[in-house]
Amino acid sequence: MKGKAFLVFAVLAIFLSVLGVASAGEIARSGSIYTEFNGVGLGPMVTMAGVVGDTVPVRVTFDSAANLSDVRVKVRMEGHREEVSASSERFDVIDGVTYTKLISLELPSDEKTASKEYTLYVEISSAHDRSEEQYTLKIQRESYSLDILSVDYPTQVSAGSIVPISVVIKNTGYNRLDDAYVVASIAALGISSRVYVGDLVAIETPDLDNEEDSAYGRVYLQIPETASNGVYDLEIVAYNADAKTKVVKKISIKSLAPEKKPEEIGEGKKEGTETITTGKTVDEEQHEEDSTSVVALTVVLVIIFVVLLAVLVVLLTKKEKPAEEVETSYY
Repeated sequence: MKGKAFLVFAVLAIFLSVLGVASAGEIARSGSIYTEFNGVGLGPMVTMAGVVGDTVPVRVTFDSAANLSDVRVKVRMEGHREEVSASSERFDVIDGVTYTKLISLELPSDEKTASKEYTLYVEISSAHDRSEEQYTLKIQRESYSLDILSVDYPTQVSAGSIVPISVVIKNTGYNRLDDAYVVASIAALGISSRVYVGDLVAIETPDLDNEEDSAYGRVYLQIPETASNGVYDLEIVAYNADAKTKVVKKISIKSLAPEKKPEEIGEGKKEGTETITTGKTVDEEQHEEDSTSVVALTVVLVIIFVVLLAVLVVLLTKKEKPAEEVETSYY
C-alpha cells in the first residue's frame, strides 16, 4: 500500500515538473526570428564581418507566439573577456503580431589578434518565456590603424626651456605600418618637432627580432623666450603613409618677462634716510613736483611784470623842474 502511494506521488512529481518545463514556452514562433547585422541578414550559412571598436546596428524581427508583458530583446557576444551586450527597452507583445527592435551593439575595441570568431546570441525573453537564435561573426581590425598609448611630459614649463615629450604608439590595424613618425607642436607659438619611430608589425612575433607592434619616441620642443604666460594646446600626432591619429594635451608656460604693475610705496618704506610719503605712487609724486614748479615760475613772472610796470609808470609821470631865476644885485 505504501509502495503504491509512493508511486502515485512520484508520477505526480514527474507530471508537475513536465508541466513546469512546458510552461516555459517560446515567445517567438518557430523560425520567425530574423536578424540583421549592420544591414545584412544573418543565417546558418552567413559569417558576418565586424570591425574592432565599431558600433553596429542590430535589428531583430520576430512573430509573437503569445500574449506577454515585459518582453526584452538582448544581443550578446561570447568569447571576449568582458561582456559585450546590448538590450532593448521592455515592451508587451500580442499573439500573432510581428515586432522589430533596433539595438546598437559596441564591438570589442581591444582585440589582440588580427581577427577572431565570435558567437552572436539573440535572446527574446520575459519572466518565464524565452526564444533564442545564434549566429557566427568574425571581428577583425581595421586595415590600417594607429593608436597613441601614452604621452609623458612636464605640464608646467618656463619660456625659453626645452621640453622633452615621451610618446608610445601602437599598430592597432590589420596590416604592417612602415616608417612611422611622431610630431609634437604648439600651434599658438608656431613651434613643432618630429621624431622617427620606425616600422610596426600588426602582430608581434617573438621569434623575429626588432619586429614589434608598438614603439617609443621622444620629441623635444624649444619654447620661445618671448612666450607669454598661459595654458596652451599641445598636439601630438602619430602617422605614416597609411594611418594617422592625434591627441591634444595642455601645457602651462610661465613668461620670463616680469609683470608690469604700478609701483606702490608702502607705509614706512624708506630709501636711505629719506622718508617716502605713505600711500602715494611715484607717478603721483612726480605730478605734485611738476605742479609746484609751475606755480613758483608763475609767481616769479608776476613779480617781474609788476616791477617793470612800476618802473614804466615812474618814468612816464616824472616831469622836468623849471630853472630857478637868479636875481642880479647892483649894489
